Amino acid sequence: MTTSEPIESLAYRPLPGLYDEMVDASGQPRAHWSFLASAFADLGTRELHRRQAEAARLLDQDGVVYNVYGEGSAAARRRWRLDPVPTVMSSREWESIESGVIERAELLNLILDDIYGKRTLLERRLLPPEIVYAHAGFLRACDGIRLGGRGGGLQLFNYAADIARDGDGRCVVVADRTQAPSGSGYALENRTVIQRVLPSLYRDSQVHRLAPFFRTLRLALKEVAPPFAEDPRIVVLTPGPLNETAFEHAVLASSLGYPLVEGRDLTVRGGRVWMRSVGRLEPVDVILRRVDGIYCDPLELKRDSQLGVPGLVEAARGGAVSIVNTLGSSVLENPALMAFLPRLAEYLLGAPLRLENARTWWCGEDESRRYVLERLPELVIRPISRQAPGASILGSELSEDELESLRRRIESRPRDWVGSEALSLSGAPTLTADGLEPRRSVLRAFAVARSGSYVVMPGGLTRVSPQALAGRISSQVGAIAKDTWVLSSEPEPLTGFWLQPGPAVDAVNPMSSIPSRTAENLWWLGRYAERAEALTRLLRAVQDRRNEFENSASAPGVETLRALLETLTHITSTYPGFTDPALLADPGQELLALIVDGGRAGTLAQAIRALLACAYAVRDQLSGDTWLIVGPLERAISELDGDSIELHTRAQSALQEVMRSLLVLGGLGIESMVRDIGWRFMDAGRRIERGVQLLTLLGSTVTRVRGTATDSLMLESVLTAAESIITYRFRYRSRAQLETVLELLLLDAGNPRSLAYQLDRLTEDLEVFPTEGRLSEEQRLVLAAYTDLRLADPAALVAVDASGQRPELQRFLGGLLAQLTATGDAVDRAHFVHVTPTFSLVGAAGATSEIGRAA
Repeated sequence: MTTSEPIESLAYRPLPGLYDEMVDASGQPRAHWSFLASAFADLGTRELHRRQAEAARLLDQDGVVYNVYGEGSAAARRRWRLDPVPTVMSSREWESIESGVIERAELLNLILDDIYGKRTLLERRLLPPEIVYAHAGFLRACDGIRLGGRGGGLQLFNYAADIARDGDGRCVVVADRTQAPSGSGYALENRTVIQRVLPSLYRDSQVHRLAPFFRTLRLALKEVAPPFAEDPRIVVLTPGPLNETAFEHAVLASSLGYPLVEGRDLTVRGGRVWMRSVGRLEPVDVILRRVDGIYCDPLELKRDSQLGVPGLVEAARGGAVSIVNTLGSSVLENPALMAFLPRLAEYLLGAPLRLENARTWWCGEDESRRYVLERLPELVIRPISRQAPGASILGSELSEDELESLRRRIESRPRDWVGSEALSLSGAPTLTADGLEPRRSVLRAFAVARSGSYVVMPGGLTRVSPQALAGRISSQVGAIAKDTWVLSSEPEPLTGFWLQPGPAVDAVNPMSSIPSRTAENLWWLGRYAERAEALTRLLRAVQDRRNEFENSASAPGVETLRALLETLTHITSTYPGFTDPALLADPGQELLALIVDGGRAGTLAQAIRALLACAYAVRDQLSGDTWLIVGPLERAISELDGDSIELHTRAQSALQEVMRSLLVLGGLGIESMVRDIGWRFMDAGRRIERGVQLLTLLGSTVTRVRGTATDSLMLESVLTAAESIITYRFRYRSRAQLETVLELLLLDAGNPRSLAYQLDRLTEDLEVFPTEGRLSEEQRLVLAAYTDLRLADPAALVAVDASGQRPELQRFLGGLLAQLTATGDAVDRAHFVHVTPTFSLVGAAGATSEIGRAA
């Protein structure tokens, strides 16, 4: 096969006039692409599409999402899109990029050090003060804060460069990311998936591995710890699960082995930062932040922020904690700075930059402003402060009226604007429905400070436009990701091993090392999982009776169905529900709503969405296999839309899928989670919720007499909903009796569905919770409930009064329910921290931006 044959068989046509990553100007595969081009030609388009579908399945299985912001504060989870065709770079070309990124990071570090230090560059007018002090990233309160430790004095810890090619194929930086550069976690996930999808091609291509970069990051975080921290405690600070890159925050935390915390998990006391773990405060020495700097401290920065930690700036100022990236480092993201980097490089480094940025003109200078205004249709226009995605304005996309409006805006406040050359960008081969087609691409390269210099990830996050001629490439507007392969000229040696010589290290105490917020989310994860499971069982039991008796001539059957429908309303608290006679007569729509209406409290969809929210909030605590279940569970609910006739049919299959997923989720919790404090909270939540659901079910069904036939059907449905019908039939072969049903469901400690079993397990869980040496309130409540249960006499409980009621059973069940509910409230008060703002909120506008955009 000649070098041109692979390209011909792939029917690949590069974009005219653009540099193409795979083929050269003559249409031949570039040398470092020849092996892959031939391999893809051998695979063929159909097989590539199959590999693409497999990649999508694996991403879905791993729960990889990117949150997309809507008009308000809400964010929608968008599945991560990954092209199976990687971006490939030769070892020689990558060496040039790597050295350029290191040099650029060193230059920006010197500038950052000067801006918050001596300010020599400002005094000598090498850097106009207007572009520094007018930029939102400049945080005056952070002046003089220095990173400590053994990191070599570098103040810029993490750096990322967005790199594109110009028309000649030369690599050019189009943006510097210094706030809290995102994407490295996604790059790691891309590599994990592509290794599985193209295993032999990956092995044979001798691609540089990414894992050593993350080990370097871990070591670098230890190096920047304050000098007094011999074994530093490090945390990853996230804005929360609604942040656009929340998935990555959890990946970083779990990959590095550090707790994932939100602002409310931290507190400053005695000049130090502490993590609110379960039962105690634990010191924090290093914070890897993914929250924008301005949101990090409501006392000295953004006063209405609910993402930060009051007093954090003062703690950093005093050297008690190292925050990376340094607060205020986003001042370097000012695009106007690019206009001055060439002369700053000459001044600070004594040489021009090897990796230049796109030519930029700051409109605060007269000559540059005239140049920009004369060439608006040819340039990219940006405000000096990065605000919302899409803030860049492509002059070529504007009408004459829009250009005139933009011209007036620039003339009114010229210092707020910059113009940059519009690069043509290179074309990267991307798999589409029609085969391989070129798509414009941008690479994000990552660097971390280590031992006085920088280490660059051998690869990065490549993104391509979803359309052939799209001018903007952003994850917020649907960019497609690519794995980035840097080819090694020889087999890569393994370095940075996990195994280390020396004495054994002390393990972190598994019973106290998670934030209180994490424990709370695990608690509610257990409760919502159990709530959804109980409701699904009851809905299936109701549907079975409906199939048997709706519009039937059997009076006992109709009465049983109506009683079960009313029970559904009592259990879900979706009043008036089936207490309305009209809905009893035609229950179909209300039953459907109880399954699919996620906006209504008490429904199955609402319980599952709450469960999923808890799962996403503690992603770093859950095993990777958990997402094999979360994905189908989410789809089973989200795909329930359309006309009501179809919905009724699909709702039944959805109930089956939901039950399957919930059972597997429960099994994973039993078999795959370490019995640490987090698991104990999750299990305790399950036990309380299972007890609450059982008591509510019994209280709504068996506390009155309806007649022998109806009560027989009712007891059978109750046992079915309580997952105990087979056990009961096996054990009690004679006719059903309420006394024996109560024995099995309440008193039998060997039945995993009984109340006694739940109280036994709950007692074990609560014994692990931190206490002050005596029985806690929740332990006393459970002990009282268990005592009442053990002393109960089923024969006396089932006694019927003249009105056909069972008052003793009502009282007994109601008392136990009140004790379990009080137990849940006591756990909440004792172990979960509900931080309320100690400052005034300034309005909804601030609140809507609380998702945070550190990207």
